[in-house]
Amino acid sequence: MELSYTEEQEATRKMVREFAERELAPGAEERDRTGRFDYALYHRLGELGICGMRYPEEYGGSNTDFLTWCLALEEIGRVDMSLSWTLFVGMAVAGMILDQGTEEQIEMWKDKWVIPVVKGEAIGAGAITEPGAGSDTRGIQTTAVLDGDEWVINGTKAFITNPGLDICTVVSVVCLTDRETRQFDTILVPTGTRGYKIMPPYRKMGLRSSYTAELVFDDCRVPVINRLGVAGTGRARTVAGLATGRVCLSSTALGLHRACLEQALNYAKTRIAFRRPIFEFQHVQAMLVDVALDLELSRMIRDKAATLIDQNKPHMKEAAMAKYFCCESAIKAAHYAVQIHGAIGYMDECPVSRYYRDIRAATIADGTTEIQKWIIARELARD
Repeated sequence: MELSYTEEQEATRKMVREFAERELAPGAEERDRTGRFDYALYHRLGELGICGMRYPEEYGGSNTDFLTWCLALEEIGRVDMSLSWTLFVGMAVAGMILDQGTEEQIEMWKDKWVIPVVKGEAIGAGAITEPGAGSDTRGIQTTAVLDGDEWVINGTKAFITNPGLDICTVVSVVCLTDRETRQFDTILVPTGTRGYKIMPPYRKMGLRSSYTAELVFDDCRVPVINRLGVAGTGRARTVAGLATGRVCLSSTALGLHRACLEQALNYAKTRIAFRRPIFEFQHVQAMLVDVALDLELSRMIRDKAATLIDQNKPHMKEAAMAKYFCCESAIKAAHYAVQIHGAIGYMDECPVSRYYRDIRAATIADGTTEIQKWIIARELARD
């Protein structure tokens, strides 16, 4: 069976790859070393139409299919995983507003939050995880209580991507709105709202130029209209959204996996030991073969999950499979890439050192590998 992409998909992938190699790759090491987010560079993503790929033309987007979006994330993840995470997390809020919002909400927020996100002038954040509630979203304790025409939010969110960036204008917060029935809702909180505090960024092993912080809500008040979707559907929509997010995250891991193979293969061909390239040694060949094979399998699994999403077909199992296999395979690829490089691979001057640190978060975020296995087993039992 021949697997191929359409001409449009290949053209988009080529455009993003050339941009990534020309403008993203040269400063990736410095951004990692300094932990600095490059706002001008992010704005370039908007100018090229990358930020608006998934959104309707009437809002400045190009309404591309989900698989094409995944190919773009893969190319960005290949050179800078931090930026690829900032991007796919930051874009989600615009999609939530357009998918779940009422006509009144969309009209109210399109110029404030949707169009700026599409243009690459703003991003959002999604606050789900808490100190005591990660993959177990039923354990969320952050509350939102109605008081007249306002929601009063109290609680703490942890490990949240993007909130402290200057261009982050809004955060979607999953809240417990009825303790007795365990009803959850998603409420939008604008940056700068009184009672909403963004803590200093975490000091992280990797993904250093992607902002990650704890959020504290202390009698934070927002208008009642800021609740998205039908009452009580916040958690269900969150679970559905996580499945799509897992395929996005898998795509960034797939890009990093490719980078590991490219770097390791090139080094093995040029590094001389015992008067010959180390590529000629069987143990090095075996590592490269494993990385190459896992890359092919990862692409097939990711593409299937993305295609099911494009076709509006059930995809929970396939998304979990993609998250599990792509991320674990990318960790293995980074491990082998460092091993093949030897001592130089352990140094931060070498790109594979950054790959090794960045990819470690991929088997934790959006549901751990162990949670993905549980989801897959559950879905198998339902088939």
